[in-house]
Amino acid sequence: MTDVSVVIGFRDWGLRRLELALTSVKESFGRYDGEVILSDFGSLNRTENERLAERVGAKYVYSEGEENWSRSRALNAGFSIAQGDILVSTDADMVFTPTSFERIVEIANQEPKAAFFLQCRDLPEGMDDLWVSENPQAWSAMERASRLRPRWGMGGMMAIRREGFDLIRGFDERLHTYGGEDLDFAQRARRAGYRTFWIDDADVRMYHMWHPPTINTVSQTELGQAAVQFNRNVVYNDKTFIRNTRHWKYRNGDKKPIVTVAISTFNRSQFLRETILSVLNQTVQDFEIVIVDDGGTDDTRQVVESFNDPRIRYFWQENQGISAARNHAAQVSRGFYTAVIDDDDLMHPRRLEWQLEGVEAGSVGNVGCFINFEDSDGSMQLFVGKNPTAERAIPKGAAPGHGTWMVQTDVLRKVKYDTTLSSGVDNNIFLRMLRSGYKITHTGKPVTLRRMHPGQVTNTDAGNQTRAASETLNFLRWKYDGTERKKAEELSKKTPEWPKIDDKQLMMDQARPYLPDHLTTRTVVTSSTLPSLVWDGQAASSTITVLDDSLSSNEGSELAVSLINDASYSDMASLRQAGIDFEVSETSPTATGATFEALIGCILTALQDQPTQIDYVLFVPNSEGHYDSFAGTKEQVAEKMSSLGSPAGSFVVGDDFFEVDHEI
Repeated sequence: MTDVSVVIGFRDWGLRRLELALTSVKESFGRYDGEVILSDFGSLNRTENERLAERVGAKYVYSEGEENWSRSRALNAGFSIAQGDILVSTDADMVFTPTSFERIVEIANQEPKAAFFLQCRDLPEGMDDLWVSENPQAWSAMERASRLRPRWGMGGMMAIRREGFDLIRGFDERLHTYGGEDLDFAQRARRAGYRTFWIDDADVRMYHMWHPPTINTVSQTELGQAAVQFNRNVVYNDKTFIRNTRHWKYRNGDKKPIVTVAISTFNRSQFLRETILSVLNQTVQDFEIVIVDDGGTDDTRQVVESFNDPRIRYFWQENQGISAARNHAAQVSRGFYTAVIDDDDLMHPRRLEWQLEGVEAGSVGNVGCFINFEDSDGSMQLFVGKNPTAERAIPKGAAPGHGTWMVQTDVLRKVKYDTTLSSGVDNNIFLRMLRSGYKITHTGKPVTLRRMHPGQVTNTDAGNQTRAASETLNFLRWKYDGTERKKAEELSKKTPEWPKIDDKQLMMDQARPYLPDHLTTRTVVTSSTLPSLVWDGQAASSTITVLDDSLSSNEGSELAVSLINDASYSDMASLRQAGIDFEVSETSPTATGATFEALIGCILTALQDQPTQIDYVLFVPNSEGHYDSFAGTKEQVAEKMSSLGSPAGSFVVGDDFFEVDHEI
């Protein structure tokens, strides 16, 4: 592997500045194997930039089709082809002294779990790229004339090992136009357990070539102001450290998954297929599925292979018990986290999204609520569970539902499921994790739908489970006798007993469309054209006209909308695998309004990165027996309906469901 990769992200930047920056980096690797990557984010002079990269000996990557400049995306695009063990970002207006990157690599190798930053030295007006080109190697003059920039910004140079970059999933690709991506990255690195260092070394210097400032120009535009405010809100208010979970456009294809979904199974192929489909239906597709078959004799292998998905890995072992199977899954896992799910349960489609968002600094994972549903009639019951701490577990034990855990894989490997137990193994390992000092948080979301049926271990092995839980609790209490127990009780009072949750009935209602196919009928709506696949349900596509100022005509941009009635779990999984977002509503005789509300949600999602505002959609019957659809603000839709004379059979949907004779 290459020692270090340096990425320069830019758009429409001067060739002379680019060449100076590229050359200074290449000449500073010393004894280390380094590469420079020029990440061109939509420049107009693409050919010239590519020729420059070839002449200097740098790699070149071009991104097109992006309306807004985004330094985050430009850097991620460069890192997507990087081969280095240490990844470095810098800018096209920086030059480095000849020993800089040799020392940076040496320093980074001494602290493998750290992120490094370098204070910029600003050159005064007049010492621009022309001056630097005419005064090569004038490092002493630059040192005397430069001004050390305050440490409020970190974007000039950032270095981190590849595994750290991969863990937090790169720079946040939501950020665009101007600023904040460097500070956000540094904050997230710290939350992920990485130390942050400012390099203070006489052999490392970074000088910023003078040029007219661009921030004032950008911030004066309406788009620029909105971007600054958006970016600032992310930096100050988004406390997560793993980003780009739902959409990581500029991801390296060989990146390890962020999560391994581990399924241990034994002769339950009749349920396993639906369990796998519920994983494939996740809003976050950055996962692998590890299935360990503990000596099964049914058609489990055939069920797994029928999916033909490279993210699904199947392992068969001689029957050794559930603990050995789960330890096997942890050993072969490639994900930083492992999310466990039983072979007869279902994952809520937003489970991984919620749990990745819920990982807090200092924690090794989190748990969630679960919903029990009767496989015979679909009746549901929600179980929340208390915030998990060792102190709170002392009185009664009681680990959170096993199928709701998402824990760092290396923690599961260290603690391990106890192979001497035949039952209650989940309760045992969880309490041992807490006793070992690991912090685990609670999402407060219903992450798992737990199938209730006669063959559950809870029903078939209840006695052994109770006995094992009692033994584990005694082991936990051993540490907390006398005064230690009183201290623990006082400590438990300092944290909330229960997580914050939404309305319980609302959570169950929202989860109902994700019950197994035999228990619900659902409608899927997406603001996209359906891929050419065979659908279990009835699929149809149409377009909606997004209204502009030309309300008297049908002019305006068109948005594709598709709908699948009687959609199956397979249908939903197919959409996820195709990268298509969608909304789901339970179908019932009175669910028409809900279906259209789902459609509105899809349209809003599709247009969330655009300036167009959509609050309502107008449906007007046409001569072909179908509907023409128009979307826009309340005022636009009202005017459009008026201009058409409010045709009979028209209706409007938005915050509420309206007929034409109702006011909007």
